[in-house]
Amino acid sequence: MYLSSAATFLFNSCSSQYCNLVDWNKPMLRQVASLRDKYSDWVVLPVDRKLRLFENPILESLTITPWYVVPIVWIPIITYFIYMGINKYVELTKDKSPTVPSILCIAGGIILWTLLEYSLHRWIFHMKISGKSKILIYIHFAIHGLHHKVPFDPRRLVFPPLPAALIAYALYYLVASFLPEYCRLLVLAGGLTGYVIYDMIHFYLHYGAPKENTYLYHLKRYHNHHHFDHHDNGYGISSMAWDKVFGTTISLRKLNFGIKW
Repeated sequence: MYLSSAATFLFNSCSSQYCNLVDWNKPMLRQVASLRDKYSDWVVLPVDRKLRLFENPILESLTITPWYVVPIVWIPIITYFIYMGINKYVELTKDKSPTVPSILCIAGGIILWTLLEYSLHRWIFHMKISGKSKILIYIHFAIHGLHHKVPFDPRRLVFPPLPAALIAYALYYLVASFLPEYCRLLVLAGGLTGYVIYDMIHFYLHYGAPKENTYLYHLKRYHNHHHFDHHDNGYGISSMAWDKVFGTTISLRKLNFGIKW
């Protein structure tokens, strides 16, 4: 794990202003709204511990997802959408050679996902929170704030399937109206493929040890800076392309030594 000296200080110390604002022995979701104007500063000061959201064990279990659940749940669904999507393409276009068009539609969905990934992370997950809005604090903490507070809790690094399915459903119907009918299912399959790749990369960036000077090595450094130094930049996780487009790139200094993991 790579941390700057400033981030290491924040991670291993506790400002008297923020140290005792919550009781870590109690469910966290019902406490965060009481932080009011201190919430935005408190939530980006990381701690290395596990966090409980709900008192109810059933609700709590729905918020915890091992990384391997994501491919187990979504790969069969993606396969089904690809199969149905190819059939729909052939039915509507009468094209007897659907391989190349299908690949292009799926690739388009993957690219579309990278834009959705960036947009959700920047404008939804990092929305500006007013201390006057308890509802926004609850929502923000549940969907992303908790990840910044406990970035090394392995149970909370991938998105639970149920809320992921609800978000995918909403986004599909938002985007589908702009797409030709013959490629909608294939683009959806591509978007879900991009999502699975993103979630697996995100988990790996927190717990993996990529080789020096590889793409994932660079991504890990980049994402660590987002967590510990530059919360308002570096929104791309599986790709940094949209950060470059929208001017939110984090500039990484050249290292004179290898990262110690």
